[in-house]
Amino acid sequence: MDVLVDMAYGSFPAGRAGLALLAFRAFVGGAFILHGLGRIHDLRGFAADHHISWGMGLAAKLTQLAGGAMLVLGLLTPLAAIGISTTMVVAAGILVRKGERFINPGGHSWEGCAFYALAGIVIALLGPGRYSIDALLLDRLAS
Repeated sequence: MDVLVDMAYGSFPAGRAGLALLAFRAFVGGAFILHGLGRIHDLRGFAADHHISWGMGLAAKLTQLAGGAMLVLGLLTPLAAIGISTTMVVAAGILVRKGERFINPGGHSWEGCAFYALAGIVIALLGPGRYSIDALLLDRLAS
């Protein structure tokens, strides 16, 4: 079990690095909560606009909402980060398939999706930092 925890979390930096991870997690998590709330009232329309099934649209929105909240709290951070990264890789793929450019100042692009996919990967690799529920729970388990 300790090996799995070490692989998933590594260390829990404190100080400036811990504060930077907290700020980054909170920003990315908050953005995903807002992404998840966007059009959740119209899942069929969201799914149709993106040429995905209703179930896939629901899964994306729930992943964004739950993953965003988990990132803000620093709870099961690697899982949450991988979840949001996956939704953004799929979204980028959909936009690329539609012929969208990486950067398009006058319209849609897949730059934002790629950025958030990378942000999730960075959070998954760096971990949540000292100022997280993960650190608190794992410190208690180690005691």
